[in-house]
Amino acid sequence: MTGKLLADIFQDGMVLPIHKDFRLGGQTASRAVVTVSFAGRDYQSQADEQGHWQILLPAYDKQELNELTVASHGQKQTLKNLHFGRVILFSGQSNIEYRLKDDAEFAQAKAELAVGSHPKLYYYNCPQIDYRDPETGAVKPDVAEEKWHEVNAETAGDMSAIGFYCLAKLQELDPSQIYAAVDCFKGGTSASNWLPVDLLKADPELKTAFIDPYEAAVKGKSWADFDAETAKWQAAVDQHNVDLKQYLDQHPESSLSQAKNIVGHTPWPPPMRPDSYLRPGALYETMVSQIQDTTVTDWVWYQGENDTDRPRHYSKLLNLLLNTWRRVLADPSLPVKLIQLPGYADNPENSVAMIRQTQLETAASRPYVDLVSIADLGEAHNIHPTHKREAGQRLALCMSGLSYPATPTAVAFKKEGDHLSFKVTNSFLLEVKNEVKVSFLTKEGTWLPYQAVKAQVKGQEVSLDCPNDALGLRYGYANYPDLAVYNELDSPLTAFEKVFSEK
Repeated sequence: MTGKLLADIFQDGMVLPIHKDFRLGGQTASRAVVTVSFAGRDYQSQADEQGHWQILLPAYDKQELNELTVASHGQKQTLKNLHFGRVILFSGQSNIEYRLKDDAEFAQAKAELAVGSHPKLYYYNCPQIDYRDPETGAVKPDVAEEKWHEVNAETAGDMSAIGFYCLAKLQELDPSQIYAAVDCFKGGTSASNWLPVDLLKADPELKTAFIDPYEAAVKGKSWADFDAETAKWQAAVDQHNVDLKQYLDQHPESSLSQAKNIVGHTPWPPPMRPDSYLRPGALYETMVSQIQDTTVTDWVWYQGENDTDRPRHYSKLLNLLLNTWRRVLADPSLPVKLIQLPGYADNPENSVAMIRQTQLETAASRPYVDLVSIADLGEAHNIHPTHKREAGQRLALCMSGLSYPATPTAVAFKKEGDHLSFKVTNSFLLEVKNEVKVSFLTKEGTWLPYQAVKAQVKGQEVSLDCPNDALGLRYGYANYPDLAVYNELDSPLTAFEKVFSEK
């Protein structure tokens, strides 16, 4: 047997979870015995028929360890300069992938790092592999080997912007801790790309929505056909980029959001092909598999933009994903923060709102799953907001243990005649920053246009006028919402739809 004993993520200088039993794993010879020497003791495991091995090691209560050794089948591999701290998995699509170097405040963040303002922060980016040949193991694209990075002015630009601002804020709140980001994300992806194909096929609704269209798109085509379709799409993308640059050059006062509203958005998605990362289950095979032997302390999921074309399936996708990844990570009670999508106008009507509602209902119904709303931080015509600092810091506050664990949420609705009240969780003192606009469900089953209403807040309760025959209430239920109620930490009351009774 040749190659590494340990999975690629296990390297010198890596960060492992402190005060928590953790796993190591990798590949060796079939059925070979693996011995791990850790903190003065030896631990053993046996590989399976395919040579994959995994071992659970006891929690470590110090922040540094000089080395850890793995031996098997005549090979030996040593990890040096290990750190132990809070290890957070950041996952999803392009807004969590959005790099710090592309953030509007990168120069400020880089200046802060240059003077050593954020020590003891680390990150690892999982290689973004689209396709792995099942016979040869060759990967597409031919990605460079990743390594663990200490966050500094030279390295930080390539990490998640939200991840950086989250870690930096957590460190500000508790400087004694080491913090690390494990980044496992890829832009433009549906939740179906991050799930096993067999689970999608097992559900008739998901099979019809995701598996069948893929199989129809690739059926009967040659690789020459796929390449021709891809080339045609790429030409359209290139022309769009030329047009966008030309417009921005001619209108330097225009923002990217405004420019895209004039020129149009980047053509998406690309044509489907068997080696596309957009095929069902693709990234579960090529990226989730990279973290199957790791242990993390927290998990952040920020995704949904690419499921707005089929929002009614998102509840099944999201719940299946939570179950599957917790199983892969061997932690059924792993704390999860769902980031509720920011405002974005250029989607089918209410499709973003439907995704947010699913995120809200999922967080409310699942143990150890909390919602972090950034619905007020979007840009109307730019799906990638360029300022990520507030989103990352809001996430950190919810993860800190020094604040509320989630975003303010409306509960305990009470309707009496033309008066409606509800309580707001994760708040102590509410504030109304502007007009409260809501929509009511009529007895005919239609939603009225949004209108300003007289609203009062007292402590954790909101009261507002409501038609006597209203059957439901929407607040901020729109692709680009108008939010007005905030808690004392400046977190918004999450957008919601609430039906009081059936028609």
